[in-house]
This record gives sequence, C-alpha cells and structure tokens, in this order.
Amino acid sequence: MRPRPLPDWAVVRMILTYDNESLGGDLCFQTSARLMESMRTHPEPKVRRMGVAWNGVPDEARDALLADPDDEVRDSVRRHLRHEDPAWVERELPDRPCHGRAHALMHCALSRGVVEGVLNAPVGEGERWMIAGNPTLPADVVALLAADADPEVREQIAHRSDLGPDERRALAADTDPRVRLALSVHPGLSEAERAAIDYEVPVGGIFGPVPQRLVPRDPAAVRRDALSGHPLLRRRAARDQSLPSDLVPRLAADDDLGVRVLLAQNHPEAPAELLLSAFLEYTGYERELLLTRPHFPTAGLSRHAGDEDPAVRALAARDPATAAETVDRLTRDPDPGVRVAGAGHPNLSQARLAELLDDEELAHRAAANPALEPAVMRRLVAPLPLPADAAG
Repeated sequence: MRPRPLPDWAVVRMILTYDNESLGGDLCFQTSARLMESMRTHPEPKVRRMGVAWNGVPDEARDALLADPDDEVRDSVRRHLRHEDPAWVERELPDRPCHGRAHALMHCALSRGVVEGVLNAPVGEGERWMIAGNPTLPADVVALLAADADPEVREQIAHRSDLGPDERRALAADTDPRVRLALSVHPGLSEAERAAIDYEVPVGGIFGPVPQRLVPRDPAAVRRDALSGHPLLRRRAARDQSLPSDLVPRLAADDDLGVRVLLAQNHPEAPAELLLSAFLEYTGYERELLLTRPHFPTAGLSRHAGDEDPAVRALAARDPATAAETVDRLTRDPDPGVRVAGAGHPNLSQARLAELLDDEELAHRAAANPALEPAVMRRLVAPLPLPADAAG
C-alpha cells in the first residue's frame, strides 16, 4: 500500500530536523501536492533546497531560484541544471553500466556524441531502450528507433508525443501487439485513427489511488479522454480528481472495469453504489483502499455475510443492522480477517463478547467493541493486584 501524504507541517518539521540522508526514501511521496508546489518559495532555505531535489527547477521558477539569497539553494539549482547541458552530461557520463549512466541516458540532455555511442557501441544492454524515451532525442534518431528490431524499443518510441506521421502509421501497424497498444493512445491520433488500430487492452491491472498532479491537466484534455472510445484514455480521465461532475455518472457506468475502479478510487464524487460494486468486482492490489473512501456504504451489507470471498463477507460487519446471530457467525469464520471484523460489531451478544475477551486472537478487538458494558470495561482497565511479596 502506498503511503498517504503527511500533514504539511510534519514534512517541514522533518526536513528541518533530519539530515539529507535520513530524508531519502518515501518522504517525497508522502508530501502533498500543495506543499510540493510551494517548497521553492518557502521561507526556510533547507525546504527550498529539498524542493529543488524533489521537484526539479520549473522554467517559471528558474530565475528566482538562481537569484535565491541562500548560497546552498543557488548551488543546488546549478547542480540540477547541469543535467540540461549536453556537454556536461557527455563529460560526466559513466563509461560502465550503472544506475548513474542509465539515469543520464533516460532523463538528461544528450549530445549527438552520446547518442551515436549508444547506437553504435553501447556499453551495456538495453541502452537503445533507455534513450528511446529521452525527450532530447533528435528527430532522425526517433525515426530510426521507430523501426528498431527490438519491440521493446519500438514500444518505448510509440509513447513519444513528438512522433511524426510516418512513424505513427508504421507503429500503428506494428507486428507486436504491445507496440500497437502504446501507439493507440498517442495524442496526435484522431478517434477514427485510434479505432482503426488493432489493439487489445489488458483486462487486469493495478487500479488504485494516484497522487494529485502538481499541475492540473487541461480540462479540455480530461473531457476528451473521458469521451474517447479507447479504454486506456478513459482510465486516464477516471483517475483525474478534476474530472467534471457531469462526466462522473458516465464513467461510473463504463463497460471497462479499470475505468470504474479508478473512478471509485480517485474521484471525490464517486457514488456509493460505484464504490461497493468496484470492491465486489476488483480483487487486485489496493482493493482495500476503497473501504476508506468517505462515501462507501454501510446499509445493506449484511446480505454479503455468506459470500465466498472473505473480504466481501467482512463487509457485513460494517452494516449497523446486521443481526446478532449473523455477527456471531462472523466471529467464528474460517478467515481471521472476518473474525476480527465481527468481533468489533456492536450487535454482538454480551455472552459472545465475554467469550472473545478470553480469546487470544480477538480479545483486543472485542475490548474495543462499543457494546461492551461499563462494568466489564472497568474490570478490564483495573490495575492488577501486586504479588504478596511485592506489596510488602
């Protein structure tokens, strides 16, 4: 499960408290889009430096950051901008396969010399694939790699927005289905051109919540994707929290499972019936996060108490109207998650609650049951008597 964003004040406190090495890992993924966007103008220099490390140097902020009053901020910006200098990248490029070389080939500004070296004398495997997605790749090399013998290279090229019409036509008819699928969502295609491609969208996938975008997408592009005949474009629209309200019902009734689940996982106006149906149909990674959505329903869930899927049976414990005998049965379920869920239901009988308080597995959950009688609560929290020898 991916981490949720921490409060902004907590992230700032951590940045100001810990050294840079301790701030690695997932902290940047636990930073809200709001804070990430504002870090470059934060009053604390260390926060501004971390903003450069995590968020780069947007064009509109470059001049201000280069003139920052803090020496270390300016140095951090200059170090970052070196990666946009092809001569510096060529000079510093490692001459052996390693993470640093791969990162440079994929993301940094490439000189013609570096590109020719990869094409004619690569130092490691997969380097043509690495440069295929690099935004600084020359147009003639894009065209060359669009006809590469390796389908993984062609697939990577097919994702580029700067493909010419000749390359798009060739890749649309590629012999590899992965290449055709990648090309089918190209922004330069019309809906008719998209529909003419022989592509197949995988049924499965990971349909979970996605982080907020730092820069919102163009509303017209979101709407265009939502109305597209291509499921992958509709999935892209469904995961966008800014999807217009009038399109929510349309995507909630989409015939593609991925569209429906992504909408349920991400849109603040996802209806309760969609949240439930998405949970019932989707069994993949991060399914359980649907239960945390604020509109997830509770009424009527008792009807799922006999379902074959333990996660669905456990839904019955979320229904306040689930009958006592059904809750009792849940606490005896073969699945431990269902038993734990049942042990916390307030309709559980006092007799069964008393049994569960002596159950090593379920005692903690039973002790938190809101139906627990006050006298039992007092007994549970009463201090244990001291041994006779300790009392003396």
